[in-house]
This record gives sequence, structure tokens and C-alpha cells, in this order.
Amino acid sequence: MWRVFELGTFIVSIVGFLIVFWIIFHYGYKPFANILEKRRQYVESQISDAEARKQQADNVLAENQKLLEDARKQSREILDGARLRADEHMRSVIEAAEKESRRLLEEAREQIERERKETLETVLQTASALTVQVAEKLLMNHVSAAVHEELEKEAEERLGELVW
Repeated sequence: MWRVFELGTFIVSIVGFLIVFWIIFHYGYKPFANILEKRRQYVESQISDAEARKQQADNVLAENQKLLEDARKQSREILDGARLRADEHMRSVIEAAEKESRRLLEEAREQIERERKETLETVLQTASALTVQVAEKLLMNHVSAAVHEELEKEAEERLGELVW
């Protein structure tokens, strides 16, 4: 027959259980709990380090974006300045070219006028000489030297009036 409950066995079982529980708790659970606590602390430190690195990366990214925007702004300013200088240089070159063309045109006009006057003077002298020669041949025996000079001057004056 089975006895279901024996007090002595029950007490020995309880004491044995408590001793085994204390040994397991003391040598098994505490080290295991310490390992779990260290692991928890390590994970928390890794998470906080990751968050700090993420925050630092976000700060660096924001700073780099600001630097990039500043560089773009500066490059736009440089390009705008270069365009303005190029436009100003182009205007000054055009002004200089126009001024030079006006000067060359004026010089050409003056040279044409000088050459026209020289040509007219040469034509006048040639016509005067021819007139004198013709008059000398016609009046060779009838005119004196004084009259001859007076006729030359008059012929030159009349030819000058006709040419001008």
C-alpha cells in the first residue's frame, strides 16, 4: 500500500530542494544574472554610442550641406562677377574699336583731301604751264616780259577759279 504522504520524506525533500535551489541560485543564477546584466549594459552602451554617432553624423551631414551650399553660392558669385567683368571688357573693346575706326576714317578723309588738293594743284600747275606755253608760242614776238608774267598770273588765277 502506498502511503501518499510521509512527513520525514517530505521534510528531507524540502531541505534537499532548498539546498539544491541555494546552490543553483548561488553558483548558477547569480553568475548568469551578472552575465545578463553585463550584456544588457553592453547593449545599452552600444545603443547610446550608436545614437551619439548618428547625431554626430547628422551634424557632419548638416555642416557638409551648409558648406556645399556656401560653395555653390560662392561659385555663382564668382561666375556672376566674371560675367560682369567680361561684359565690361567687351564694352570697352567695342568702344576702343569704334574710336579706332572713327580715327582711321578721319585720317582717311584727311588723306583723301590732301591727295585731292595735291592732285588739283598738280593739274593746275600743268594746265598753267601748258597755257603759258601756248600763249608764248602765239604771242612770242608781240608781248614783253612784264606783260608775259602778268598774263601767266591771270591764267593761273582763272584756272584756279575754274577748278575750285
